[in-house]
Amino acid sequence: MTIQGNVEAAASTTRPGSLTEQIYATMLEEILSASLRPGDLVLEADLARRYGVSKTPVREALQKLSDLGWIVTIPRRGYLVRPLRLHDIKEVFELRLLLEPGLFAHAARGGDPAHFKKLRALVDRTAGEELPDDSPSAAGREFHLAAIRMADNDRALTTVTTLLDEVRRLHHVMPEVRTHPETEDVADDHRAILSAMEARDADAVRELVRDHIQDSADRVMSAFRLAMG
Repeated sequence: MTIQGNVEAAASTTRPGSLTEQIYATMLEEILSASLRPGDLVLEADLARRYGVSKTPVREALQKLSDLGWIVTIPRRGYLVRPLRLHDIKEVFELRLLLEPGLFAHAARGGDPAHFKKLRALVDRTAGEELPDDSPSAAGREFHLAAIRMADNDRALTTVTTLLDEVRRLHHVMPEVRTHPETEDVADDHRAILSAMEARDADAVRELVRDHIQDSADRVMSAFRLAMG
């Protein structure tokens, strides 16, 4: 279904706020996939015409994107897709390094065989991919989120989901340089992490997750420096 079709489908529902949420979700996906690139200017009137709706749900969707930091309000002009700086990338990975190793270790201590079976299936899916998958349902991404769900911390899950969204956008913003590791390497890292989790070796889990995220950070930051000249 087209973007306009998605919005029209939302408009046909009776749930309050559904049109605003649909426009928000559509715009967020465009930002994460870099269809709307960092620094792009977006205008309420243009979006309303594009989606065939009034300005009100567009304004509400833009406000939500602004509140969450994806766009910046430019007084009397419109909204700017938030620019990316090297400092932004460092912040994303520093937060991941602060949060994820401990959450994975906590998940290892409390995980049960059903949890580990799900993680194993995600590792197998990743290993079977020929090319990196950057979709919202990618197995590599879901491995991280599934482990954090095991840690039973909803606030951490929300935060890490946003951080992984940021990383996804970085890959799309720089298509001319390779920021993805090989899927085989990702699968190998995840398999080693899972083995340590199954062994309830929290220290090994922390170290493996930290190394895995640091490798991604080094790769993305090097690519960003290269792309920026």
